[in-house]
Amino acid sequence: MTRGREEKIHETSLSPSPLCHRRISTRNINIPLDLTVEILKKLPAKSLVRFKCVSKCWSSIISSRKDFIESIVTRSLTQPPRDAHLIEDLYDKTDECLLVISSPCPQMTHKESVSILGTDHEYARGLFLCWSYEHQEGAIYNPTTRQSFNLPKMKHSHPGLCFFGYEPLENQYKVLFIPNPVHRVEQACQVFTLGDTKAEEQWRNIQNIEYLYPSLSYRSTVSINGAIYFLSRFKVNDTTTEYKILRFDIRSEKFYNVDLPKTVTLKDLCWYYLINYQGKLGLICCQQRMEIWIMEEDAEKKTQRWSKIFFYEMGGFGNWLISDVTRAGEIVFINKPLDTLRICYYDPKRNSVRYVDLKDSYPKERGWDKSLLIRTFPDYAENTMCLY
Repeated sequence: MTRGREEKIHETSLSPSPLCHRRISTRNINIPLDLTVEILKKLPAKSLVRFKCVSKCWSSIISSRKDFIESIVTRSLTQPPRDAHLIEDLYDKTDECLLVISSPCPQMTHKESVSILGTDHEYARGLFLCWSYEHQEGAIYNPTTRQSFNLPKMKHSHPGLCFFGYEPLENQYKVLFIPNPVHRVEQACQVFTLGDTKAEEQWRNIQNIEYLYPSLSYRSTVSINGAIYFLSRFKVNDTTTEYKILRFDIRSEKFYNVDLPKTVTLKDLCWYYLINYQGKLGLICCQQRMEIWIMEEDAEKKTQRWSKIFFYEMGGFGNWLISDVTRAGEIVFINKPLDTLRICYYDPKRNSVRYVDLKDSYPKERGWDKSLLIRTFPDYAENTMCLY
């Protein structure tokens, strides 16, 4: 991941450096630490990455101080929305992938070529998890700092899948590994916490799930409010396979079943996508119709209730894949097979469509055909967190 390109930054602790005194001295003035922090919060993320070399104190504030990093992410999300697009050639063996950050403001559009492992990518608050099922290895990439962090090797060779999520209460990013059913008796599910220097073991065994396997279908997982939801399939018998929705609580590291809408059967669930619909778990189906279900949770009563918010009897969705949903509620579609590098944004409330064309962002010398794979991650945020 970003081999030969990543910046080498010395490891820092999660708390400000001891050298970061209460007052920062210059030749002529003394600037209080809290004022320095407030000044740095006003600067663009690209400038902050460069200014880490000013001093150990500044580097610690910018890349390790949690409240500062949170303010940069929050500020980024309040600006005009930007979306991240990963364009990958499935037949390219170099792991080279094009990352395009698109924006309604042309001056904020950015593109870069990065070497990314595998074709399974997850996103959380400015960070990407890249997992190779073939090689059973992964890395986390931060486009803001252009750092990559290779996940430590696990003490086994059993294949499985990885998921990525963020827990807001503890302000932690965690990677969840679930082994294949064939090896589940031998291998437990495992969790890796990014930046947890106190952990005795980098990968920790947790509660296992039996007889269920995360679906390999497109867009089968979503992370919302400290939980990872994913579709799991299991065999009822030799000829019947059914699906369920599982919830992994990132903080407690436990699995829970999620009840389905009454009119959605386990057999029908394979036609649905899991989505983050404005901060809530959603189910969307585009087979001969558009149907969107949203789950409401009552934390005190610990109950779940589904409500259908859209239902259209309309066709034309058969050649489109659902990539994600924006904060504004626009559904992101990608054409299949990939006849064009154009992303479709459909607003069901207004029944309107807009397009983002990535053709000019893809190098002409590479050429392109239907072997390209596009993943769109709406509402990209800048994150100055150091991965080492």
